[in-house]
Amino acid sequence: MNLKAEVRKSCLTQRAVLGEKERRTKSLIIQQKLRDLPDFQKAHTVMLFLNFRDEVETTDLAEATIACNKKLILPRCAPKGILLPLEVSNLALDLEPGAWGIREPKLTKDEVNPLEIDLVVVPGAGFDLQGNRLGYGGGFYDRFFMRLKPSTPRVAIAFECQIIGQVPIDEHDAKMTKLITEKTVYDFETIGIQ
Repeated sequence: MNLKAEVRKSCLTQRAVLGEKERRTKSLIIQQKLRDLPDFQKAHTVMLFLNFRDEVETTDLAEATIACNKKLILPRCAPKGILLPLEVSNLALDLEPGAWGIREPKLTKDEVNPLEIDLVVVPGAGFDLQGNRLGYGGGFYDRFFMRLKPSTPRVAIAFECQIIGQVPIDEHDAKMTKLITEKTVYDFETIGIQ
């Protein structure tokens, strides 16, 4: 097992230890911090992810994004490690189980030009306080980030227990703009804490 895989396994184990009630409570705090973020408030087109397994819960956040009259974009995994950014207006009607059982937009939904996206909310296995992200190993998001405007904020959401001293990185790994946990908002553009 390589270093990234070992660190990923350790981070996911830490996250899995959280009980359902604790995960729900912390998820609500994280969602509110994200909604309070100026990046979210001024964004017209927001790309989220729908939580899977024991990730930070995001379903309420997706509903709130639609309720705020923002354009909600959700990713769909396509062949060759491609993320398709598809517009969703109704979570009950527009989703189906996709790769690995993750809730994804139906292929009938409209694909959005990544250059139109004002904010991307990003999942991950682990993070460090230099803005580095350890994904799940598929490279989907790192490839997708290259299609965004360079100024588009990449805001990761995770539990504080997913923060480690140093994420092992490769040259193609993109840094996050911010990381939101139940404890605080880490802002890597100003290298400070809000």
